[in-house]
Parts: sequence; structure tokens; C-alpha cells
Amino acid sequence: MRKLSPREGSDSPQSRLVTKLGGEMTSHSLFSCTGPPTGKNMNQLNQSKDCNFNDVDKLMKTVQMTVNIPTFLLGLLLNLLAIRGFSSFLKKRWPYYAATSIYMINLAVFDLLLVLSLPFKMALSHVKAPFLPFCTLVECLYFISMYGSIFTICFISLDRFLAIRYPLLVSHLRSPRKVLGICCIIWVLLWVGSTPVYSFHQKEENYTCFHNLSDGTWSVKVLLPLEVFGFLLPMSIMGFCSSRSICILVRRRNHTQDWVQQKTCIWTIAANLVVFVVSFLPVHLSFFLQFLVRNGFIMECRTRQNISLFVQLSMCFSNFNCCLDVFCYYFVIKEFRMDIMTHHRPSRVQVVRQDTMTTRG
Repeated sequence: MRKLSPREGSDSPQSRLVTKLGGEMTSHSLFSCTGPPTGKNMNQLNQSKDCNFNDVDKLMKTVQMTVNIPTFLLGLLLNLLAIRGFSSFLKKRWPYYAATSIYMINLAVFDLLLVLSLPFKMALSHVKAPFLPFCTLVECLYFISMYGSIFTICFISLDRFLAIRYPLLVSHLRSPRKVLGICCIIWVLLWVGSTPVYSFHQKEENYTCFHNLSDGTWSVKVLLPLEVFGFLLPMSIMGFCSSRSICILVRRRNHTQDWVQQKTCIWTIAANLVVFVVSFLPVHLSFFLQFLVRNGFIMECRTRQNISLFVQLSMCFSNFNCCLDVFCYYFVIKEFRMDIMTHHRPSRVQVVRQDTMTTRG
């Protein structure tokens, strides 16, 4: 390896040394403007070259089988039941519960899509796909279902906040047609936004689905929009809407007779927020850490192995979101039933009249 001059070390593209680390192409800034790498940098480079991820992959193979198989079976059953239940509400109670039912069906469809992609993800993570487009299709379905759930949960939270805060002003905005249009827009934006997935694997002769992603995948122009628009912005909207909705409902406690129903609504909001944070915060944190690894900010072998394990674990457990959403379904259906009982409960005058007619009869 020839030594670089100070001018080359500071200005030329040769100041970025590209090395293959653990089967992944990673760019490291090893040279300063003063000359060749120091002993510390050389030690880090040697550690990175010798870094082995076989133990991590072996452990994750067992973990994925343990977590994903129950997730597949349970998620398939629960989401099919959810689609059936909300479809029933949609038919029998149209249009009173149409807006919420459409959102919930859309969420269940995204969860079902993720569930159906899990067997392919497990298989193709260890066996090479028959051809690259099939691998790309599975990766697209997986990430579309993940971010489809994120955006749908975000819109559910926003819709509920507006309905609680401005019940009269937004009643016309919650028409079934407009809610269906919002869901369609989510699908279109996700398919358009999934274009970076097509560049996950640039070399057709050496690829494994969900592994060995190209350097461009971990660039700032890809990761920054993903983190900001795919997670931070939806989480901020959810946090604001959920906290404001709960505060409004708590303040109404002494001004309404339907506190039991209001309490169920609070549990629904809280369940949505908790499921969202638990499912998607770790995985997006792991994406950021992997970005630091792939761009040469983290080079120590043990740290890179731990981050690789964290990335795979967080993605594995984020799949369980399709089962955790059942808590949201449960509280929403419970809220529907309580609302139906409240609005169809006979008044005291009707009860007296019915008792009188029965006595006379």
C-alpha cells in the first residue's frame, strides 16, 4: 500500500479507503491530512478485516425460528379474525363506524401482508433466491407492510384526536369515501417510496436477501428520509395526538356520564402508542447504528458484531407488531359495542311504559 501525500489525504478520493468488512463493503476514512494511518487506525482496520459474524448469524437463525413461527401462526389467525370482525361492523353499522373500521381493516391487511412475507424472509435469509427480482419482491412486501402499519397507526391517532377535539367540524372529513382515499394514498406512496429497495443488491452473482446490502442502501440520502418521514415524524404526530386526546378525555371526566366509555377510549389510545413505540423504536435505532458502521464511524469488531445482532433482533421482534395490534383491535371493538349499547339502551320512560303495558296485559 503506497503512502498518500498530505494533499491526497485531504482532497483526493483516495483518502477514502474501501475495504470489505465481514462480507459487507464499508467505506472508512483512515487517513488524515498529515500522512499515513496511525497504529490505532491500523489495528482497527486489521480487526475489521478479521471480524467474523458467523456466531451472530448462527444465533439469529435459532432466534428467528423461535420467534417468527409463532408470530406467523398467531398473526395469521388474529388478523384474519380482525378483518372479518371489522368487515361485519362495516356492513351492519354503515356508515356510523365506517371510518374507524376502514382504518382498522387497512392496518390488518398490512399486518397480514407482513405475516405472509415471513416464511419467505426466513428461508431467503439463509438460502439464495432463485433469481434477484424474486428477492427484491419479498423485500418490498416486507418493508411496505412495516411502514404501511406505521402510517396507518399514525392516521388512526390523528383521526381520533380530531374527532375528540373538534367533533362537529371534522364530521364531514371522516366520510368513508375520504378515509378510503387516504388509505389508497398510503398504498401508492409506499410503492413509490419502495424504489430504494431495488438497489439493495447491485451484484446479481453474490447476494442474500435481507443481507449484504449495497453501500448506497446505507447512504445519507436513503437513511435520512427513512428515519425522518418513516419514523420520527409519525412518532411525533402520534405522541402529540395521543397525549392531547388523553388530556381532553380526562378533563371531561366530571362533565360526562359516559366515563366508562371514555376510559375505554383512553386505553385504546394508550395501547396504540405503546405498541407503536415498542415495535418500531428499536428497529429504527438499529438502522442508525448500522449506518454508522457502514460509513466507517464504528470500526471496532466487537461493537460491530453487537450492532449486527441488535439489527437482526430488533427486526425480528418488530415483526411481532402484527400480533400486538390485536390490543388495538380489542379496545376498538369494545368501544364500538359500548357505544351501540349506549345509543340503543331504552330510556327510563320507555322502560316504565313497557312495564306498565306488561302489567296490564
